[in-house]
Amino acid sequence: MGSISVRAAVPSDRAFVLDLAERFGPTRAAWRGYAEVVDGTRAVLAAALDARREGEAVLIAVRGADEAVGFVYLITQRDFFTGEPHGHISEIATSADGGGAGRSLMDAAESWSRERGFRYLSLNVNDANEKARRFYERRAYEPEYRHLVKLL
Repeated sequence: MGSISVRAAVPSDRAFVLDLAERFGPTRAAWRGYAEVVDGTRAVLAAALDARREGEAVLIAVRGADEAVGFVYLITQRDFFTGEPHGHISEIATSADGGGAGRSLMDAAESWSRERGFRYLSLNVNDANEKARRFYERRAYEPEYRHLVKLL
């Protein structure tokens, strides 16, 4: 299997990251189309990889010498109530479940946030994605809000 390490994304990671956007399609909200979710996610990730904006990071989990096995896209957000900045996981995906890449990426995301002096790290997870919700809850993440949508 090999150990997992995490490093900053480099230009040669682009295809890997964009290909993993397929992982978001199956767990989408029922009213969103597969292509809408996958294509939209790819567009956001491509912009992040291209722009390298201050307060953002794309980190890559690698196994062994440099086999990419996952990524996390981190952004800085401001708290609605206090205005304080905090880390937010915009997207996170691994090429396979259960290999330790998710754990390593979450550890790296938490470190990235701590290094910036953030008090907390947030993320969104689709209600239908029970496996991911359980993973985050095991790491002591708690629900804060439930995002509701009504089609008009």
